[in-house]
Amino acid sequence: MDSAKALCFWRIFVIVLQRQTNKNPNTMKKQIILSVLLALGMMCGAQAPWDGTVAEAYAGGDGTPENPYQIATAEQLALLAQETNETAGGNANCYVLTADLCMNGSKGMLWTPIGTVYASFANPVNPHVEPANPFKGIFEGNNHIISDLYADNKDALGLFGCTVRAVVQNLQIVESSMTQGGYGGIVVGMAVNTSISNCVVDGIVEAYGNRVGGIVGSFSAEGIGNDTVFIRNCTNNALVTAGAFDLGGIAGHTEMENGNVLISHCVNNGEIGDMWNTSTAGGMVGRGSYIIRHCHNYGRVSGKITAGGLVGQGGSFGLIEYCINHPSGEVTGGSNAGGIIGTPIFTTIRMSGNMASVKGQGTDMILVGGIAGSDGSISNCYNTGDLTASLSDAHPSVAQIGGITGSPTNGFVYNVYNTGRINKIEHPNLTNEHYGHIIPAILSDTAIRNCYYYGNEDIPTYVYNASGPSYVYLPGSCAFNEGSNATTWTLDEAQYGTTDLLEALNAGAMGECTWIEDTEGINRGFPVIGEMDLTQVKEQPAANRYSVYPNPADNVLFVQTVCTPSLHANTYRITNLMGQVLQSGQIVSDVQQIDVSALPSGMYFLTIDGETAKIVVE
Repeated sequence: MDSAKALCFWRIFVIVLQRQTNKNPNTMKKQIILSVLLALGMMCGAQAPWDGTVAEAYAGGDGTPENPYQIATAEQLALLAQETNETAGGNANCYVLTADLCMNGSKGMLWTPIGTVYASFANPVNPHVEPANPFKGIFEGNNHIISDLYADNKDALGLFGCTVRAVVQNLQIVESSMTQGGYGGIVVGMAVNTSISNCVVDGIVEAYGNRVGGIVGSFSAEGIGNDTVFIRNCTNNALVTAGAFDLGGIAGHTEMENGNVLISHCVNNGEIGDMWNTSTAGGMVGRGSYIIRHCHNYGRVSGKITAGGLVGQGGSFGLIEYCINHPSGEVTGGSNAGGIIGTPIFTTIRMSGNMASVKGQGTDMILVGGIAGSDGSISNCYNTGDLTASLSDAHPSVAQIGGITGSPTNGFVYNVYNTGRINKIEHPNLTNEHYGHIIPAILSDTAIRNCYYYGNEDIPTYVYNASGPSYVYLPGSCAFNEGSNATTWTLDEAQYGTTDLLEALNAGAMGECTWIEDTEGINRGFPVIGEMDLTQVKEQPAANRYSVYPNPADNVLFVQTVCTPSLHANTYRITNLMGQVLQSGQIVSDVQQIDVSALPSGMYFLTIDGETAKIVVE
């Protein structure tokens, strides 16, 4: 091993060990032991390390779904890369990994990613140039391990450089290193209309480019109507640090352009971002448009401009639900910092919670919130993390800290609570500062109600009305204190005819969710969402179990079962963007007809047995 490579992989080892403090405690010991083995170069075991050559043929198969090409050696994996990059091979073909592979990166073997893009594709000014030779097939990892993978100085870095209309699933990539690229991810650098599931990665991504993530750098749905591409059941254990625009534990950037992007049941354990070189950082997604469900972040997140425990900054559409930022997922952001999202921009956050500390570290202005750094439509959420901020300018312009969101919102805030400590900023020349148990300031048309808070006796119970200007009290909102035991809490003022916090939260949930006592003590005894598993991510099927048509619909929708087991006897529900249940019923046939003529024109969510599809009624 040359000295430069040795230093690189020793650095990975040290970082991985340091990062264990961010992990889920249930897996920390196992991860430390595994990291030591990886760093010592023991993962290759009995495998024949790659010597840089390319095989002449695969181990078997003809590329059909029934008989996929078999990849049993590193040389055969290199054959897939060569065929794809030089002759557009991999186009609609199927491949299966039949053995663990050692790519020998620590001994100088440089990997050329599968699938190439034009150099201009990496230019953010003109990001939609058609890829040159992307991978367009199905890659079945068969739960095998690819270890010691090293790629450097490419437009798109990863096992795959660029994929279009592809599937990558059931794969582990460990002790990997991706450096100096335009788009970087350990699985895929740039994925267009591609679905990725059941992948686990570890190592380091240090690509100084535009969009960088633990799993995938850029992930987009383009020109596929109401179809959905997904990243599901994936875990990032890698350090993701770069001088990049957008950094995420799962995806650096996501985009929905006439299609849907769904990220579900994913976990990030890796440290994300660099306070001085990263613009936007998030535990799941750096920036973009998305639907994110049932995801957990355990890794520290930092960004120079904006940072969030789940998402750095939103885009044209966003929905985050049933997600948790755990205590180890400390967030540090520049101008905007939020426990769930830094800057929402058309994002709705519901049934989610932040348990980590959030810090704003700005120059002239700062906005900090327990859920959102600024703005956002937020319902049935909670924050238990402490909030702090600092400003470096001699004469800063504004600073705002709120237990739920850090600025007036054009959306709504309802049925939420905050218990996190709000620390006022110490600055000799700061005059324009506002603090709030829930929100530091509002506009006259801000929709806000049923908000509860605990502690922070030095923070006023009224908030600044920027439209007034005046000071007002939040409607239907009040403090709460200890109840008769460690998991019950009493409101200072009755809401919905009760002084019990849990009863008030369920009354104000409007059917969106069910709040329960924290009997396990995971949330320090404060109420939690009943449908949310706070300790692990439940796996979902690898493929959607039903299709919906026509979509958009006029008066009638049809739901068809597309794989077993049957959906019979399952209940369906249709909710609006606020999570209100507008219609429900039973699935009684493989092709179920649903009358939607009573629904106003608009976008809704259809949920059946834990799977959700976006539907449009005209």
